Parts: sequence; C-alpha cells; structure tokens
Amino acid sequence: MGRELKVLMANRRKKAKSLIDLDDAINNLELGVKAFHSGQTSAYRIVATQLRILLCDSIKGRDNSLLPRIFGHVRLHPILASVTQELDREWEAKFGYLLSERVDFQLPGVLRFDGKGGSTIEELFDERREPIDLVKWLDQMTFSKEITIRELIRSVANKEAAHSDEDYGRTLRKTQSVKLPDQDIHVKFIVGIGEYILKVLKSQMTELDTKYT
Repeated sequence: MGRELKVLMANRRKKAKSLIDLDDAINNLELGVKAFHSGQTSAYRIVATQLRILLCDSIKGRDNSLLPRIFGHVRLHPILASVTQELDREWEAKFGYLLSERVDFQLPGVLRFDGKGGSTIEELFDERREPIDLVKWLDQMTFSKEITIRELIRSVANKEAAHSDEDYGRTLRKTQSVKLPDQDIHVKFIVGIGEYILKVLKSQMTELDTKYT
C-alpha cells in the first residue's frame, strides 16, 4: 500500500471515529439535559463533560474539540448579557476605563422564578444577533470578566465532572457565592449552554449528513 493511500485510509478512520464520537456526545448531552430536568440535579456534570468534549477540549496544549474537527468553522450566537469588546471600547472612550473591569458579577441571561423555590433560564443566547466565531464565543464573559464560557465549562468538567478535585477553584467558589433557591447558579447555566448547543447541533445534522454521504 502506497504512502498516499495509507494516509487516506488513516484519515477516513479518524473521520469515522469522530462521527461516532459526535453521535455519542449528542446522545449523552441530551440524556444529561433530560435527566437534569427530571430531577436528577447531578446530571449537569454529564452536560459539562460533553460540552468540554464538543467545544473546548485539548491534549497537551493542542485543541482537540470535536465540533471544529468535524464542522470546521463553527459560529454560535453571542451570550445575551455579555459585555462585548465593542461595548468595552465605547465605554473606555467615554469614561476612561473598561466596563468589564468594573463588573464584579452579572447574570448572563434571563432567569424566571416560579415563586415556589424553583427557577428556569428563559433566555441565555441572543439569536437575533449575528453568530460569532467559536473562539470568540468561548471567550465571552459570563458572570464576570474572568469567568468566560470556556472557563465555566472547563471548571465544572475539571473540578466536578470528569475529575474530582479537592478544591472547587476560584471560578466555582465565585459562582457559589451567589445562591439560587434550588441550585447553585453555575448549575443552571451549564445546562442552559447544553440546551443551546443541542439545538444548534440538531439543526446542523442535515448539513453533516449531506457532507458525508
């Protein structure tokens, strides 16, 4: 077998495995979201692990995220309440400092409280705005400048889900300082991110089927 053919066969095997992994990740993500809403609160850890695999995984400093590996250029809607770079520059021009540096804690989406101790996320991503590149999407601030989407996903995955660290770390200690009646606030938002990614993936599967058949 010639070298070029060997490379072609190896690439096909990698592509086939990636597609199997994508199917499993979608199924696991959906199971995690459904289990969470059925009362199994700890299922948010499953959601966080799958989000890391799909969006912000790495091996020895090299990006190994599943979505860009399969789809190439990934674009997602911006978070609803994030302080954007454009707003930061505008604020700096007017007032001489970055708005993001003065935000100690914010709610990145709209929460609805039911009056019985429960709460749900009504809106987290602004689908009326143009989607942005995955790297910029992951670098958006959520609760504070330091807690980006990437940092939130990886903190939950590393500290609670895929690993069990002895300490929560700075990110989760900060989110735990703001309590909801029913769950820690980061739990709600991890599941909210998972729900959005599921919605995006389901809309992309037709395109993927066309590409690989």
